[in-house]
Amino acid sequence: MSAAEIVLAIAAVAGGAIVQGSVGVGLSLVAAPALVAIDPSFIPGPLLIVGQIVGIRHIIVEGRHIDWQALRHALWGLPVGIAAGLAVVEFVPLRILALIVGILTAVSAAVLLGGFRLPQTRKTEIAGGLTCSFGGLAASLPGAPLAICFSEMRPPALRSTSSLFIGIVGVVGIALLAARDRFGLHELTLIGYMAPGMFIGLGVSRLTRPLLDRTWFRPAVLSVALAGGLALIIGQLA
Repeated sequence: MSAAEIVLAIAAVAGGAIVQGSVGVGLSLVAAPALVAIDPSFIPGPLLIVGQIVGIRHIIVEGRHIDWQALRHALWGLPVGIAAGLAVVEFVPLRILALIVGILTAVSAAVLLGGFRLPQTRKTEIAGGLTCSFGGLAASLPGAPLAICFSEMRPPALRSTSSLFIGIVGVVGIALLAARDRFGLHELTLIGYMAPGMFIGLGVSRLTRPLLDRTWFRPAVLSVALAGGLALIIGQLA
């Protein structure tokens, strides 16, 4: 990686960590398009791990708000989602994976920008668990399905519940990827490049969390994610 690419990676991760540190999801949604354009190996393992580290803050500080019933329902969808995501990682070429990331990013951001809401029921919680597991393994994008399916939760509950579930997905996913030689020294090196941005984002998110109730914050973040996803799609098709 060149110096410019390292700076871009740090900036992308910092932006994503600010969002996830504030909202509870979104690191991959914001950072993935730029990171995949630099090196497709950033997905799924490195981004999953960095997202887990950011999520630890929410579990520790806001763990008392975890919705345990929603978490149990989401876990029912985990095995199918993990299996499908692992199959995609195993058999789909990196260029196509990058295109998938761009499409999922753009679609997820557009859906959330449009204000789409699902009533939170047992079925939607199971669907959230399945799609989160699949998105996490296939493209390091676990958060958007949970943001949609857990949309009725208050911010502390959304942050802590989503972080715990994504953490479970990450532990299972990394173990399976390592067992199949899809996570090794190169991926650990990429995490090292991401670390400065992660810590910067976590620090800044202490200031941005109070902005959650302001009408411009969420749309602005999602607009950045939408633009990044579209740029990645265009780059892969060019």
